[in-house]
Amino acid sequence: MALLVPAGATPAWAHAGGLSSTASEARVLAVEPAVPGLTVEAVEFGARLRLLNGTAAPVAVDQRVVPPGAQLIWSEPRVAAAAADRPPAGRAEWTVPLDVDGRQVLVRGEQFWPPAPPAWLWIGIAIVLVIGIGAAGAAGGSRPWGRALLAAATLVVVLAHLLHVLGSAGVPADQPYLVMVLSAAGFALLGWPLGITGAVLTLRRNPAGPLLCVAAGALFAIVIAPVDAFTLVDAVVPFSWGADLDRALVVLTLGAGLGSVVAGMAALRQAGRR
Repeated sequence: MALLVPAGATPAWAHAGGLSSTASEARVLAVEPAVPGLTVEAVEFGARLRLLNGTAAPVAVDQRVVPPGAQLIWSEPRVAAAAADRPPAGRAEWTVPLDVDGRQVLVRGEQFWPPAPPAWLWIGIAIVLVIGIGAAGAAGGSRPWGRALLAAATLVVVLAHLLHVLGSAGVPADQPYLVMVLSAAGFALLGWPLGITGAVLTLRRNPAGPLLCVAAGALFAIVIAPVDAFTLVDAVVPFSWGADLDRALVVLTLGAGLGSVVAGMAALRQAGRR
């Protein structure tokens, strides 16, 4: 269980651009009074605000000046303060003052808390994957179907984490996509080819195959993916293709990764006996 919901990991590493899953999300309700050409919105699932200055005058916010035709994306302390404590109503209002050519303008918004996901269900699925893949791998050992199972489980881990990275990389609003892919990948730049090579060698009955599958499974399930386990308990997930899909990918990475470790170790032991 400690591997599934780590206590000491830093969730800021879980997604591209330093974003993390959270319990609440910010949204802008209105700009008062309305200024033609001035737009303020929440981006990155409420992590930051974006101001688009389509007016003919400069706009000042938090001691920063946005000239006409420019934009500003920033982390707003007032929003962070509203998110610090959940009120009984599940909503907290906040305001951000702007100066538009010497005129006072207020951005009104709120922090809201969506229902939390059923964490017990996602964790249960991960545990079932660990037990199922591990037990089947131990029974199959180095038999053809056992090798196919180990290779398939390892490839599932690689694909699940790759999709997690690709979906996370599209969230940061002001960063190049490829840069965010590399940022979110981290050690997976080693883990992806390691897992693919291990799966191919396992299917080819190369004795190094199961060892590489064990190494890849341990790298993903123990080193890389545990910080992503916060997505199983937080309602707001910075992922381009839906929070539940990201949770499913995290569960596959954790569950199939640990299952691959157990199955690969069984294959290595049986090969050693022969």
